[in-house]
Amino acid sequence: MGPTVFASSSPRHRAAARLAALALTTVTVLALGACSGKGADDADTGRADAAASSPAPATASAPASSSAPPPAQPSGAPSSSYSAQAPASDGPSGAPSDAPSAKAPARWAGGKQFVQIENAWIKDGRTYLSVRSARREPLTGPIEGWEIIPGKGPYTTVRMAPEGRVLLSVPLGDDSAPHPYSQAQFITRWWALPASEREWQGYDVSFDLNGEVVRLQSLYRA
Repeated sequence: MGPTVFASSSPRHRAAARLAALALTTVTVLALGACSGKGADDADTGRADAAASSPAPATASAPASSSAPPPAQPSGAPSSSYSAQAPASDGPSGAPSDAPSAKAPARWAGGKQFVQIENAWIKDGRTYLSVRSARREPLTGPIEGWEIIPGKGPYTTVRMAPEGRVLLSVPLGDDSAPHPYSQAQFITRWWALPASEREWQGYDVSFDLNGEVVRLQSLYRA
């Protein structure tokens, strides 16, 4: 409650009353302004404290390292170091395991040659011969036959055609006249001869246009 002012009809008293009321009003306004300013400051301070105490937003986790080891291979996966082994020759002992190009010289293709055979074998179902050109001279006298004159050139590996015919006579065949035998029989009989005998056998060999042997006939040797 404000101060009680006694009314007075005196002009001096009325002026004093007005001054007292003005002073009271001024004091009240100042007090209210001070209270209002303190509340604003406290609100700002509270908001600043709340902002400082709030946790910072979490950052995205870093991606996985590119140097991580690859997944393990299945236990049954083939090794890259694996290499297939070449099939062994199915020919007689002593036959080479791998044949060269097995192609007759171009001059032999479609023609006929008299040859010696240094080696003969079967590989993957095909017959191979290592041959060299030779010469022959007929023998006269009590023993009939042929004299084989060896050539001097290198031996060449040729391949027999699957339908290639084989005609054998003594000592590879059973008679002095040539008779047909299979390619496998020829290989077996050729290897059954002593090495010294194999060297002196001669053969008439015919080639097709691809350089494969289509006909082989052994010479009769008494």
